[in-house]
Amino acid sequence: MSPRTTEQNEMIRQERKVQILEAALHVFAEEGYHSASVSKVAGKAGVSKGLMYNYFHSKEDVLRALMSELFDHAMSLLKIEENEVITDARFIEIVSLSVDVPLREPQRWKLYMSLVFQKDVTEMLMTQMRPRMEPFMKSLSTYFMSKDYDDPIAMMRYFSAILDGVQMHCLLDPENFPAEKAKAYLIKQFV
Repeated sequence: MSPRTTEQNEMIRQERKVQILEAALHVFAEEGYHSASVSKVAGKAGVSKGLMYNYFHSKEDVLRALMSELFDHAMSLLKIEENEVITDARFIEIVSLSVDVPLREPQRWKLYMSLVFQKDVTEMLMTQMRPRMEPFMKSLSTYFMSKDYDDPIAMMRYFSAILDGVQMHCLLDPENFPAEKAKAYLIKQFV
């Protein structure tokens, strides 16, 4: 058997990192970030605690990487581009995708939401995530400005809050929540 190539080693490293992050998502969501231990995350990932520290320096480092990965995943699913100009057609697409995403991956987003609603976790991550969200928030504000709202930033926050609520209901009661009607109401209200 020949030794692994650099590319093979890197691929194994990336796979192990994803494995650790998936385990962390479950452990942090089930036990809460502060109650969760590095040992539990390592155990759920099937790696030793020492090996886990080869990938992440601390539990906070794991959380930051996890939230960054989840954010990137959400942005790719929503096809968000930095500083994009949002047209009516694109806004309709964003609404539709935003409602469909939690329905397609409910377990992942339930775990994500349970993490986001841990106040101390949110506070810790806002410093990291706010600069990454700002270009999209600016694009949405510009869209609402084009619709002649007197306070486009407040309208962007209002729209985001409604969308968060719709997503939450999609996760809590996917069989009965009228997702398609909610999309239609959002589009009618904001387009």
